[in-house]
Amino acid sequence: MTHVEHDLADMVIQSGAKSLAVIGTAKNVGKTVTMNYLVSEMYAKGITLGLVSSGRDGEIVDALTGDPKPSVVPPKGSWIATAEGVIGEAEMYLEVADVFERAGIFGRIIIGRMLESVPIELVGPQTAKELSLIVKKLQAFGADIVLVDGALDRKAAASPQVTDATILCTGAAAGRSLEAVAQEIGFMVWLMSRPQPEDDRILLLAREATDRERVCFVDACSYGFVLRPTNYVTVLGNEDVILEELEEGENPVAVVVPGAVNQEFLYGVSAWAENDEFSVISRDPVSIFIDKKPQVNLYVVEPILLLGVTVNPGSYADVYWDPKEMVSEVAREISKWGYALPVFDVVSGEKTVSEGQGLAVG
Repeated sequence: MTHVEHDLADMVIQSGAKSLAVIGTAKNVGKTVTMNYLVSEMYAKGITLGLVSSGRDGEIVDALTGDPKPSVVPPKGSWIATAEGVIGEAEMYLEVADVFERAGIFGRIIIGRMLESVPIELVGPQTAKELSLIVKKLQAFGADIVLVDGALDRKAAASPQVTDATILCTGAAAGRSLEAVAQEIGFMVWLMSRPQPEDDRILLLAREATDRERVCFVDACSYGFVLRPTNYVTVLGNEDVILEELEEGENPVAVVVPGAVNQEFLYGVSAWAENDEFSVISRDPVSIFIDKKPQVNLYVVEPILLLGVTVNPGSYADVYWDPKEMVSEVAREISKWGYALPVFDVVSGEKTVSEGQGLAVG
């Protein structure tokens, strides 16, 4: 059996990413286990880490289900950001370096350096803007790589405005069957891997539209393409009127949405689209809220660097799948969507390894 030791951490290090989002597809899918694995391996390599959460995570008892769960354990010398109201007994092991003025539900966010390695609850902001600021602060204080704990309902962590790269985590707790879990993660890999438009001229106009924070159409014209702005900052609740304006253009080739993109809007666009070339362009993959592949081209202005997937074959509901079978099934499903991402189980050591043009499990 080929073991995971060093491979997952090395993959992150070799990517050159200075910040990494670890995103769970559901509760209790091994996200914290993946975080602690990366923390342990990177610390052993002499890397100074920064740790923060998008929202609340790191509880000893899951705040939603009541199930026991592992805690994040920052190593000595690492930098963390969390809310002052949840530090508890860990306060004596934390050297505070900065305190944010604005207080949230759990008090102000503080940044500090760990004097000893002890479990601590991580509570951070949920918005991409605030998370980005904290990531930069942790780096400024000396963190070589910042790990951001996130989830699908807190996926601002994966925004390219916040982190350089992302790892997705799934597990037995994410579905009733291995097939269902594999299919879900296959779709999520497809969604999080949305590329930029191939035409640089359209990409330039799309970037301008997101900077304006206005829904805009891209129309083809005699000299190339032109941006046609609307008065709307969002498509939510404005789906019908935006589609009406879309039809008014002589030759629209794309619509750029700076905010959230929902299933209803994509249904409407796909029903209207007169050719296979028409596209919807979002700011980034975390702004797209859909649960199935749309019948229209979907691009982003700011793509995500998705490095890999980790799996947890067990759940607290007494479900346990064979690790090798799960790694293999997840990798196989991801490949059906056109991707060959590495898949890891950091506990058993099972992983996919490249062999020529395919994937093998060892």
